[in-house]
Amino acid sequence: MKSPKRILVINPFGIGDVIFSTPLVDALKKNFPDSHIGYVCNKRTYEVIKTNPNINKVFIYEKDEYREKWNESRIGCVKAILAMLASIRREKFGIAIDLSLGYQYSFLLKLIGIKRRMGFNYRKRGKFLTDRIDIEGFNEKHVVEYYLDILSLFGIDPKAFYSRPRVYLTESDSVWAEIFLSQNGVSAQDLIVGVIPGCGASWGSDAKYRHWGRKEFAEVCDEFMGRKGAKVILFGDNKESEICADIVRMMKNEPVIACGKTTLRDFLGLLNRCSIIITNDGGPLHMAVATGRKTVSIFGPVDEKIYGPYPFDSNHAVVSRKDISCRPCYKKFKYKVCDKRPCLSGIPPRDILSAADALLSREK
Repeated sequence: MKSPKRILVINPFGIGDVIFSTPLVDALKKNFPDSHIGYVCNKRTYEVIKTNPNINKVFIYEKDEYREKWNESRIGCVKAILAMLASIRREKFGIAIDLSLGYQYSFLLKLIGIKRRMGFNYRKRGKFLTDRIDIEGFNEKHVVEYYLDILSLFGIDPKAFYSRPRVYLTESDSVWAEIFLSQNGVSAQDLIVGVIPGCGASWGSDAKYRHWGRKEFAEVCDEFMGRKGAKVILFGDNKESEICADIVRMMKNEPVIACGKTTLRDFLGLLNRCSIIITNDGGPLHMAVATGRKTVSIFGPVDEKIYGPYPFDSNHAVVSRKDISCRPCYKKFKYKVCDKRPCLSGIPPRDILSAADALLSREK
């Protein structure tokens, strides 16, 4: 096919999904180095993708804001959406890659005149796509590899571009992190262990079903601080402050509290200074992987082969229960609500500590 000049990528999902799409963006730029690449995402994920050097322009499409506008004024909402579409149309994209798994975005892309619209025909929702890949969901391989399959629609072998997702830090991210660490008595010589006992914003109020025990996290933190003399940093957003406070109450030692004190860019800067990250699965895990950190991640309902660290190499360890038949229960974007959560409650702290010790003993 003729080398495309202007390509638009649409991914309205959470931080993990947007990070999973970065190898695709990198591959597009490598194959079409003169192309102008646009990206549509939501307001929160904008902070992750905005510094990607392979993306020329980012458009924010925040569904919740449009819903609020609709409730306030339907005419105002329609005008806002039309203005956003007009800003995309002015860029004169010839190809759009729709990763939304729905039909609404590709329909709008057709309305504004983007001739080639590529994406996934999930549950026959790809009716407005001109080039499509039939899928039943993300079931057989990692999401990164599903996204890279889009390259086949350009006649490009996806396997040649399997690579680690990436986020790109700025100097100000790093400077903020250094100041924060200095103010909290953490030096460049310290072993810095980042601990994330939440899992980010995805799953909303059901996020608790992905959380390992607070008592167990407290034990792991104390072990690192006592046995190894490490500096432990507790991370989380404002909604996870109660989780972190509860863990601190259970601890014998005093960690550094970053929970509720960082912007997303500050968080990335601090992640990049950690020797290792210990976390539940979720967007923060994928930010850690994308900054090149070593990680120990704890997986319960979710399948790490599909949503885990990518690529799964010697820098990453996943701890999960292999002895229960109901795991993983998150399939086809649905999961079984289970208050007992044996897939997580049965994981002992020693398994996390052992995995972390093994990673730290290896040269990066």
